Amino acid sequence: MDTTPRVARQVIPAYRELGGLAFGYRQADMLTEDGTARVDLVLVWDRAELPAATARPWSVLAGGEGTPVSIHRPGLVLDRFDLGGVRVDVTHRRRSVFEGWLRDVRSGRGWEGAANPMPLHAVAGFAYGMLLEDPEGAGAAHRGCLATFPPALVERSREVLAAEVAAHDAYLARCARQGDGWLFHELLSPVLRHALVAWFAAEHRYCPHPRSLHQWVARFAMNPSIAALERGMWAPPVSLARRRELFLTMVERILAFPRPAAGVDVRRPR
Repeated sequence: MDTTPRVARQVIPAYRELGGLAFGYRQADMLTEDGTARVDLVLVWDRAELPAATARPWSVLAGGEGTPVSIHRPGLVLDRFDLGGVRVDVTHRRRSVFEGWLRDVRSGRGWEGAANPMPLHAVAGFAYGMLLEDPEGAGAAHRGCLATFPPALVERSREVLAAEVAAHDAYLARCARQGDGWLFHELLSPVLRHALVAWFAAEHRYCPHPRSLHQWVARFAMNPSIAALERGMWAPPVSLARRRELFLTMVERILAFPRPAAGVDVRRPR
């Protein structure tokens, strides 16, 4: 049984009392099979500064095992507590920042670096999540805009991927020959991340955080041959040379997806 409605009824009104709550949602990449292990809420605030930790009701809401925690630092404003046996994370974001991430993703950006949170991952968590609080309809309006997948994200992700593979493959091959695993994976990591972004975009999906990768691949019934290649890269024993070979084949199949026609509406997020 999904505990989200019960948790939301207890948590969101307490934060709403602070004033300035634009909308709130459950982030999708934390969903579990039975919906009971963890509830990851995101509250988007229409105010210049996020509510201070001392004003937020995290310590009052805590009512279970574990010590409640509140973090308030640049890039991460989070309250974590147990509520009736459910771990609840409440992440806070300013509306202006959140809407900037939406604009970046719709323009084909927001995924190139290693920022935390990465805008594309945050947008995926919103697009495929559960809208819980939306008094003025802002959240619903944003979800409506995301229902048409941005062609710019498809095009830019595949262009960057093709250029990066061309630039780095010779170094990957040399590392594989020399058995230099550390440098091999240092070079592979960002290019693989971009390959995953391009794969999801090619299938008109916003790429979620990689901790839920295989669940999302299955949920969206994504290309099984690419999925098998990605899994095969990590199935022991795999040499560096074989890992490179699997990766290059994976990239070839991602880049072989047909380009989207301009203005085509794609499937709505599920």
